[in-house]
Amino acid sequence: MPSFVWDREPSEAYGEPYEYGAQEQFAREAKAVVQRLKSIYELKNHSFKVTDQTAQRAVWMLQVDALSALSDAIELIGEKNFRVASRLFRDIVETLDVSYYFALAGASAEANLSKWYQNEIILHRVFRDFVKHHHSPERAEHSRGVYTDLSKYTHRTFRTLGMSYILGRGDTAIYDGFRDHNNFNVLPHVVSFSYAILAGLIKRFVRYGVDTKQITSDEEVALWAETLEKETIPRRFGRGPGQIMRGPAVLLDEDIFENGESGEASVK
Repeated sequence: MPSFVWDREPSEAYGEPYEYGAQEQFAREAKAVVQRLKSIYELKNHSFKVTDQTAQRAVWMLQVDALSALSDAIELIGEKNFRVASRLFRDIVETLDVSYYFALAGASAEANLSKWYQNEIILHRVFRDFVKHHHSPERAEHSRGVYTDLSKYTHRTFRTLGMSYILGRGDTAIYDGFRDHNNFNVLPHVVSFSYAILAGLIKRFVRYGVDTKQITSDEEVALWAETLEKETIPRRFGRGPGQIMRGPAVLLDEDIFENGESGEASVK
Protein backbone atom coordinates (compact mmCIF):
# COMPACT_ATOMS: atom_id res chain seq x y z
CA MET A 1 0.00 0.00 0.00
CA PRO A 2 1.23 3.54 -0.75
CA SER A 3 1.79 6.45 1.60
CA PHE A 4 -1.43 7.54 3.30
CA VAL A 5 -0.57 11.12 2.30
CA TRP A 6 -2.20 10.42 -1.09
CA ASP A 7 -5.62 10.52 0.58
CA ARG A 8 -4.84 12.92 3.40
CA GLU A 9 -6.96 16.01 4.01
CA PRO A 10 -4.78 19.15 4.05
CA SER A 11 -6.40 20.57 7.19
CA GLU A 12 -5.65 17.36 9.08
CA ALA A 13 -2.11 17.36 7.68
CA TYR A 14 -1.64 20.90 8.96
CA GLY A 15 -2.87 19.94 12.43
CA GLU A 16 -0.79 16.73 12.67
CA PRO A 17 2.38 17.57 10.71
CA TYR A 18 4.92 15.23 12.29
CA GLU A 19 4.40 12.19 10.05
CA TYR A 20 7.89 12.53 8.66
CA GLY A 21 8.30 8.92 7.55
CA ALA A 22 5.02 8.93 5.62
CA GLN A 23 5.87 12.26 4.01
CA GLU A 24 9.26 10.95 2.88
CA GLN A 25 7.53 7.89 1.43
CA PHE A 26 5.05 10.13 -0.41
CA ALA A 27 7.87 12.28 -1.79
CA ARG A 28 9.59 9.19 -3.21
CA GLU A 29 6.35 7.97 -4.75
CA ALA A 30 5.41 11.39 -6.12
CA LYS A 31 8.77 11.72 -7.83
CA ALA A 32 8.37 8.24 -9.34
CA VAL A 33 4.84 9.04 -10.57
CA VAL A 34 5.91 12.31 -12.17
CA GLN A 35 8.93 10.67 -13.78
CA ARG A 36 6.71 7.96 -15.27
CA LEU A 37 4.28 10.61 -16.52
CA LYS A 38 7.16 12.45 -18.18
CA SER A 39 8.08 9.26 -20.04
CA ILE A 40 4.50 8.98 -21.32
CA TYR A 41 4.26 12.58 -22.47
CA GLU A 42 7.74 12.46 -24.00
CA LEU A 43 6.42 9.96 -26.56
CA LYS A 44 4.73 12.85 -28.37
CA ASN A 45 7.89 14.93 -28.57
CA HIS A 46 8.67 15.73 -32.23
CA SER A 47 5.02 14.97 -33.09
CA PHE A 48 3.83 18.50 -33.86
CA LYS A 49 4.99 20.91 -36.53
CA VAL A 50 5.79 24.42 -35.34
CA THR A 51 2.92 25.65 -37.56
CA ASP A 52 0.44 23.20 -35.99
CA GLN A 53 -2.44 25.01 -34.27
CA THR A 54 -4.59 22.03 -33.37
CA ALA A 55 -6.34 21.30 -30.09
CA GLN A 56 -4.19 18.18 -29.74
CA ARG A 57 -1.00 20.20 -29.67
CA ALA A 58 -2.43 22.77 -27.24
CA VAL A 59 -3.60 20.06 -24.83
CA TRP A 60 -0.22 18.32 -24.91
CA MET A 61 1.73 21.56 -24.42
CA LEU A 62 -0.46 22.73 -21.54
CA GLN A 63 -0.28 19.41 -19.72
CA VAL A 64 3.48 19.18 -20.21
CA ASP A 65 3.73 22.60 -18.59
CA ALA A 66 1.53 21.50 -15.67
CA LEU A 67 3.66 18.37 -15.31
CA SER A 68 6.82 20.46 -15.13
CA ALA A 69 5.21 22.61 -12.45
CA LEU A 70 4.33 19.50 -10.45
CA SER A 71 7.95 18.37 -10.68
CA ASP A 72 9.13 21.79 -9.49
CA ALA A 73 6.64 21.76 -6.61
CA ILE A 74 7.90 18.37 -5.39
CA GLU A 75 11.46 19.68 -5.26
CA LEU A 76 10.48 22.96 -3.61
CA ILE A 77 8.44 21.32 -0.88
CA GLY A 78 11.27 18.85 -0.29
CA GLU A 79 13.51 21.88 0.26
CA LYS A 80 10.87 23.26 2.69
CA ASN A 81 10.20 26.15 0.35
CA PHE A 82 6.44 26.39 0.84
CA ARG A 83 6.25 30.02 -0.23
CA VAL A 84 7.37 29.41 -3.82
CA ALA A 85 5.64 26.03 -4.13
CA SER A 86 2.28 27.48 -3.08
CA ARG A 87 2.43 29.93 -5.99
CA LEU A 88 2.34 26.94 -8.33
CA PHE A 89 -0.87 25.42 -6.95
CA ARG A 90 -3.33 27.62 -8.84
CA ASP A 91 -1.07 27.66 -11.88
CA ILE A 92 -1.28 23.86 -12.14
CA VAL A 93 -5.07 23.79 -11.75
CA GLU A 94 -5.65 26.64 -14.19
CA THR A 95 -3.38 25.11 -16.84
CA LEU A 96 -5.02 21.70 -16.53
CA ASP A 97 -8.50 23.23 -16.75
CA VAL A 98 -7.68 25.05 -19.98
CA SER A 99 -6.32 21.82 -21.45
CA TYR A 100 -9.52 20.02 -20.47
CA TYR A 101 -11.60 22.73 -22.16
CA PHE A 102 -9.63 22.58 -25.42
CA ALA A 103 -9.77 18.77 -25.46
CA LEU A 104 -13.47 18.30 -24.77
CA ALA A 105 -15.30 21.45 -25.88
CA GLY A 106 -14.88 20.60 -29.57
CA ALA A 107 -16.05 23.14 -32.15
CA SER A 108 -17.28 25.54 -29.47
CA ALA A 109 -13.67 26.08 -28.37
CA GLU A 110 -12.26 26.82 -31.83
CA ALA A 111 -12.44 30.62 -31.48
CA ASN A 112 -10.70 30.56 -28.11
CA LEU A 113 -8.16 28.04 -29.37
CA SER A 114 -7.28 30.45 -32.16
CA LYS A 115 -6.95 33.27 -29.62
CA TRP A 116 -4.65 31.11 -27.50
CA TYR A 117 -2.39 30.50 -30.48
CA GLN A 118 -2.38 34.26 -31.02
CA ASN A 119 -0.92 34.62 -27.52
CA GLU A 120 -4.17 35.72 -25.82
CA ILE A 121 -5.18 34.62 -22.33
CA ILE A 122 -8.10 32.23 -21.96
CA LEU A 123 -9.75 33.22 -18.70
CA HIS A 124 -10.69 30.53 -16.22
CA ARG A 125 -14.37 31.48 -16.44
CA VAL A 126 -14.37 30.14 -20.01
CA PHE A 127 -13.62 26.68 -18.60
CA ARG A 128 -16.26 27.16 -15.89
CA ASP A 129 -18.90 28.18 -18.44
CA PHE A 130 -18.12 25.05 -20.43
CA VAL A 131 -18.42 22.88 -17.32
CA LYS A 132 -21.68 24.60 -16.32
CA HIS A 133 -23.39 23.87 -19.64
CA HIS A 134 -21.89 20.46 -20.39
CA HIS A 135 -21.68 18.98 -16.89
CA SER A 136 -23.54 20.79 -14.12
CA PRO A 137 -23.81 24.20 -12.42
CA GLU A 138 -22.65 22.54 -9.22
CA ARG A 139 -19.42 21.35 -10.79
CA ALA A 140 -18.82 24.80 -12.27
CA GLU A 141 -19.37 26.43 -8.89
CA HIS A 142 -17.01 23.96 -7.28
CA SER A 143 -14.37 24.82 -9.89
CA ARG A 144 -14.86 28.49 -9.14
CA GLY A 145 -14.27 27.76 -5.45
CA VAL A 146 -11.06 25.85 -6.24
CA TYR A 147 -9.76 28.71 -8.35
CA THR A 148 -10.69 31.36 -5.78
CA ASP A 149 -9.16 29.47 -2.87
CA LEU A 150 -5.87 28.78 -4.60
CA SER A 151 -5.76 32.38 -5.82
CA LYS A 152 -5.26 33.40 -2.21
CA TYR A 153 -1.83 31.76 -2.30
CA THR A 154 -1.03 33.48 -5.60
CA HIS A 155 -2.11 36.90 -4.32
CA ARG A 156 -0.72 36.40 -0.81
CA THR A 157 -3.68 37.15 1.44
CA PHE A 158 -3.10 37.81 5.13
CA ARG A 159 -3.99 34.30 6.20
CA THR A 160 -1.90 32.55 3.57
CA LEU A 161 1.11 34.65 4.52
CA GLY A 162 0.32 33.95 8.16
CA MET A 163 1.03 30.27 7.63
CA SER A 164 4.75 31.17 7.58
CA TYR A 165 4.72 32.80 11.02
CA ILE A 166 5.02 31.31 14.48
CA LEU A 167 3.97 32.71 17.84
CA GLY A 168 6.86 34.24 19.74
CA ARG A 169 7.47 35.60 23.18
CA GLY A 170 4.97 38.25 24.24
CA ASP A 171 2.49 37.15 21.53
CA THR A 172 4.73 38.50 18.79
CA ALA A 173 4.74 37.12 15.26
CA ILE A 174 8.00 35.56 14.07
CA TYR A 175 8.61 34.96 10.36
CA ASP A 176 10.02 31.49 9.81
CA GLY A 177 12.11 32.41 6.76
CA PHE A 178 14.84 34.50 8.36
CA ARG A 179 16.71 31.43 9.59
CA ASP A 180 15.66 28.88 6.99
CA HIS A 181 19.19 28.62 5.58
CA ASN A 182 19.57 25.67 7.94
CA ASN A 183 15.85 24.76 8.19
CA PHE A 184 16.01 25.81 11.84
CA ASN A 185 12.74 27.67 11.90
CA VAL A 186 10.74 26.34 8.94
CA LEU A 187 7.32 25.23 10.14
CA PRO A 188 6.59 21.53 9.67
CA HIS A 189 2.88 22.36 9.36
CA VAL A 190 3.21 24.07 5.98
CA VAL A 191 5.38 21.25 4.62
CA SER A 192 2.85 18.59 5.65
CA PHE A 193 -0.01 20.75 4.33
CA SER A 194 1.75 21.25 0.99
CA TYR A 195 2.36 17.54 0.48
CA ALA A 196 -1.36 16.86 0.99
CA ILE A 197 -2.28 19.49 -1.61
CA LEU A 198 0.35 18.13 -3.98
CA ALA A 199 -1.18 14.65 -3.69
CA GLY A 200 -4.51 16.05 -4.84
CA LEU A 201 -2.88 17.90 -7.72
CA ILE A 202 -1.07 14.80 -8.99
CA LYS A 203 -4.26 12.74 -8.87
CA ARG A 204 -6.08 15.53 -10.69
CA PHE A 205 -3.39 15.54 -13.38
CA VAL A 206 -3.70 11.80 -13.98
CA ARG A 207 -7.50 12.00 -14.11
CA TYR A 208 -7.39 14.85 -16.63
CA GLY A 209 -4.73 13.05 -18.64
CA VAL A 210 -7.01 10.04 -19.03
CA ASP A 211 -10.10 12.20 -19.75
CA THR A 212 -8.24 14.08 -22.50
CA LYS A 213 -6.73 10.88 -23.95
CA GLN A 214 -3.13 11.80 -23.22
CA ILE A 215 -2.88 8.74 -20.97
CA THR A 216 -4.46 5.39 -21.77
CA SER A 217 -6.34 3.34 -19.19
CA ASP A 218 -3.60 0.70 -19.33
CA GLU A 219 -0.93 3.34 -18.75
CA GLU A 220 -2.87 4.66 -15.77
CA VAL A 221 -3.08 1.21 -14.18
CA ALA A 222 0.63 0.56 -14.78
CA LEU A 223 1.53 4.02 -13.51
CA TRP A 224 0.10 3.46 -10.03
CA ALA A 225 1.06 -0.21 -9.84
CA GLU A 226 4.72 0.39 -10.65
CA THR A 227 5.42 3.63 -8.75
CA LEU A 228 3.67 3.21 -5.40
CA GLU A 229 5.51 1.30 -2.69
CA LYS A 230 4.15 -2.03 -1.47
CA GLU A 231 4.17 -1.30 2.24
CA THR A 232 2.65 1.76 3.90
CA ILE A 233 4.66 3.45 6.61
CA PRO A 234 2.19 3.46 9.54
CA ARG A 235 0.80 6.61 11.07
CA ARG A 236 2.33 7.82 14.30
CA PHE A 237 -0.23 10.44 15.29
CA GLY A 238 -4.02 10.33 15.25
CA ARG A 239 -6.93 8.51 16.86
CA GLY A 240 -6.10 4.99 15.70
CA PRO A 241 -4.68 2.09 17.72
CA GLY A 242 -1.18 2.80 18.98
CA GLN A 243 -1.28 6.40 17.74
CA ILE A 244 -0.75 9.60 19.70
CA MET A 245 -2.90 12.73 19.47
CA ARG A 246 -0.78 15.86 19.32
CA GLY A 247 -3.65 18.21 18.54
CA PRO A 248 -3.74 20.96 15.90
CA ALA A 249 -1.55 24.00 16.44
CA VAL A 250 -3.69 25.99 14.00
CA LEU A 251 -7.14 25.16 12.66
CA LEU A 252 -8.23 25.53 9.04
CA ASP A 253 -11.74 26.58 8.06
CA GLU A 254 -12.26 23.80 5.52
CA ASP A 255 -10.38 21.08 3.71
CA ILE A 256 -8.42 21.81 0.56
CA PHE A 257 -8.67 19.03 -2.01
CA GLU A 258 -11.30 17.08 -0.11
CA ASN A 259 -12.04 14.06 -2.31
CA GLY A 260 -9.28 15.16 -4.65
CA GLU A 261 -10.54 18.73 -5.10
CA SER A 262 -10.30 21.98 -3.20
CA GLY A 263 -12.25 23.99 -0.68
CA GLU A 264 -11.29 27.13 1.19
CA ALA A 265 -8.59 26.91 3.80
CA SER A 266 -7.42 29.61 6.17
CA VAL A 267 -5.64 30.01 9.46
CA LYS A 268 -7.76 30.80 12.49
